[in-house]
Amino acid sequence: MDIAEITFDTKTKRIIKLDFLRKDIKFRCKRCAVFCCKLGGPTINDKDIRRLRKAGIVIENVVEPTKDNDLVRLKETENGACTLLKRDDKSMIYACSVYNFRPSLCRLYPFEFVSTGENTGILRTIPLCNGLNATDGELVDRKFVEKNILGPIMDSIKDI
Repeated sequence: MDIAEITFDTKTKRIIKLDFLRKDIKFRCKRCAVFCCKLGGPTINDKDIRRLRKAGIVIENVVEPTKDNDLVRLKETENGACTLLKRDDKSMIYACSVYNFRPSLCRLYPFEFVSTGENTGILRTIPLCNGLNATDGELVDRKFVEKNILGPIMDSIKDI
């Protein structure tokens, strides 16, 4: 579902224009990992690799080439979950073992950015997420986009 059109300045890393198509979307991560982290490892870029190295991860142990061999992705466990996903057996809550250093696509989920031109695109929701429109969710407004979404979008764009 398309929720906003965004235009940004890559040099200042600021939003120039933000037009919401939907003003009623809320989000709060439920830490369930049902649809995000259990669907395999995401593709990652050089910025993600540098971030993971800062977390102390030995990259060669957690990545594998994609089918086209031009990209790499995080490995999966036997059950298809991302190799960095861990569960606290006591609380039954799932968490990324490198949460503060996680890849751009993970930080962006359950949103995705689809480029429509240079420095502009559509922000969409990925509907398979228990945190979307949660009653205790935070309204997805300009403040939310600036705080939670703009950084991962910038990190996912090459050469910025």
